[in-house]
Amino acid sequence: MRSKGIGMTKVSVIIPVYNVVPFLNECLRSIQVQTFSDYEVWLIDDGSTDNSSLICDEFAARDKRFHVVHKQNGGVSSARNIGLDKAAGEWICFVDADDTVESNYLSALYRWVTPRKDLLIIQGFNTILPDNRRVAKDFVTHLYEASEVYKTFHDLHINRCGFPFGKLYNAEIIRQHHLRFVESIHYAEDVMFMLTYLTHCSAIQTVEGMNYNYYVRENILSLSKRIFVFESEYACYQLYLERIEELKQRFNLPETSLWKVYNVISEYLIRRSIGALYRKQTRKPKQERLVILKSLTPAQLDFLHTYYKECSWFHKLTVWLLQKHYYYLCDVFNCLIAQGRSIVK
Repeated sequence: MRSKGIGMTKVSVIIPVYNVVPFLNECLRSIQVQTFSDYEVWLIDDGSTDNSSLICDEFAARDKRFHVVHKQNGGVSSARNIGLDKAAGEWICFVDADDTVESNYLSALYRWVTPRKDLLIIQGFNTILPDNRRVAKDFVTHLYEASEVYKTFHDLHINRCGFPFGKLYNAEIIRQHHLRFVESIHYAEDVMFMLTYLTHCSAIQTVEGMNYNYYVRENILSLSKRIFVFESEYACYQLYLERIEELKQRFNLPETSLWKVYNVISEYLIRRSIGALYRKQTRKPKQERLVILKSLTPAQLDFLHTYYKECSWFHKLTVWLLQKHYYYLCDVFNCLIAQGRSIVK
């Protein structure tokens, strides 16, 4: 990450770009008309094969605040990491290339910047559905000091708002601890970045208002519905649990404030990780599946039994079979469930 010292840019906006021609112009124009003036934009072209690269170059040629990096395709995390390497701002902000922001997006966030650096500033957003309906996620303006951080998990479910957008991250914290998006996981990598950042913070500033428009696009398979290979899904589960345990220690989070968080983590283990062993696209050979099932520890199974309550009957049965060490029966059962899913589709 570059450092300009005195007079450095206040905010760096990082935008990963990959094959988003229908939406990119509108996105970049919405950033171009910000009422806040002291910012730079890093467009990280992740090997686009349409005209997205050309649009990026055109904006950079017309507006000196816009900069472009063209790279081979490596995924959204690698693109954001390149942006972090290049950013010169005191604070970091992310935007997705198929979304838009209101003209006061940056000013509404930067208004709450103070001399303290170990802070996350977060604002709500609008989710715009394919039928143009809007679903609002809003916060009240409040500074959650260390003793109140548990409320952001218990009341605000901040782990469900791990999207990179709608936040200001302090660049010095990122630089000092070399924080980066984990490129080996392909789901919830943005949540992991936020949680890792929070392990170096002492407070969370929530801000009222919704100046970010997050579009749910038709004909684009949501990452939340995609299952990746077991190794990626399991690594995500492990990292999620590790970060929450770190935050639990740092902020003395009570167990009751983390119940919903643990529900999510248990879902990563049973539905996503174990599920990946049986999905057609990510299925592993029988012997590998059995080795993995047998490697699950009693502590992991107890965790599933305790926290994975809001689940389907076959997930509950899977946990019961594993607790009883009926590995072969569990494997056959999940194969049948996977076959049933494929027939239904």
